[in-house]
Amino acid sequence: LTVVELFQSQGCSSCPPANDNVILLADDSDKLMLTYEVTYWDYIGWPDTFGKKEWDVRQRDYSYALKNRNVYTPQVIVNGLANGVGSRKGELSSLLADGASSPYASTVTITASAAQITISGPASTRGIVQLVFYDPTTYDVYVQRGENRGRTLPHRNIVRELLVLGWWEGGELSLPLPDLPGGTEGLRKAVLVQRGRGGPILGAAKI
Repeated sequence: LTVVELFQSQGCSSCPPANDNVILLADDSDKLMLTYEVTYWDYIGWPDTFGKKEWDVRQRDYSYALKNRNVYTPQVIVNGLANGVGSRKGELSSLLADGASSPYASTVTITASAAQITISGPASTRGIVQLVFYDPTTYDVYVQRGENRGRTLPHRNIVRELLVLGWWEGGELSLPLPDLPGGTEGLRKAVLVQRGRGGPILGAAKI
């Protein structure tokens, strides 16, 4: 499963082309497309209706790990390794190819039941286990102010919550799935195993 994470803002005039490209991946069975709406452009006139400061932090973690000089939008990150703007389809294709060539891509297996998940992989590998709640609904948002004033922008697979379930130390580990937090009814779920904050994705599964 290739994990494609888009960091964007409704207040960023450069974001719609990348968003349009990435949305086309949402129904691919071999990809997990996740949209994170950041808040640091809210000051220029339009508070993002889906923005969360937690996603600003997640993007900064990536920026540090990837040795980027600063955060920017739009940013597409594939498997926690390849990153770029993604506004051009050719660039997005290159990011997908680079991310899919990850040496970690097939080292971790994740299985799930109604009550727990089980992670298995090499004893020498470890990572953070995260549970992602995302909304598969397509939302069309009319932006009234800011750089995208007067535009209606589509949104898909918006991340609503991201919970840390635990730390995997290699081998096999089973973790209970927590009770759903309030407001997550109807959302889809996925598990990410990541090599530290902002690190490469070691394994992922839709559950």
